[in-house]
Amino acid sequence: MLSWMQQHPERLHAILAEEAVGASPEELTPVGDPSIRAHLRFVAEALDAHAGPGARESARRFTADLPGRLRDPDALQRQLTLVGEAHAFETARQFGDDAGEDPTNRVVVERRVRLGAWLRVFLDELDSTGMWASPVAEIANGWMAENQTRLADTIFAMDRAAKLAARERGGEDAIASAEAVNVLGQAASVQAHVRFLVEAITQA
Repeated sequence: MLSWMQQHPERLHAILAEEAVGASPEELTPVGDPSIRAHLRFVAEALDAHAGPGARESARRFTADLPGRLRDPDALQRQLTLVGEAHAFETARQFGDDAGEDPTNRVVVERRVRLGAWLRVFLDELDSTGMWASPVAEIANGWMAENQTRLADTIFAMDRAAKLAARERGGEDAIASAEAVNVLGQAASVQAHVRFLVEAITQA
């Protein structure tokens, strides 16, 4: 699936444009909901492209229905609550009860929580298709929980690669501002989480 996604960047750009319609300027960031929805729809299309004969109809229905399902605010809120509580517990356990008060740490945690919640929404919707004999979400969520270091390493590697590419295109000025660095970091985080999701699905 990852190779298919790498070979069809134009499709991702088209979905990003679709999701951007009607969005507010504040939402149009690499970690905004329109961007995340677009990346998840792209994963669905990759699944569709790789579906076997027995799962092809379910995969196509999933891809067609997903844009509407991803706009269900209740589904996202349920997962935000679950993931947020888990992150808060883990952060307090590792760094103390006051760790969540640090503004920089809070922004990073909130970003991770929202991305994690979106991945769980996607997996729940995927399970509803019956494409797999056993639930995918349970296996994938378990694998992701056990491989958080792998995710952190992937984010770091993608962020570093993005900065190197930006330097090659525009020199040091390309990453001279905090805003530019932040945008690259946000994009790397989304891309890493999407890769992580695909890897988790393959465990099922």
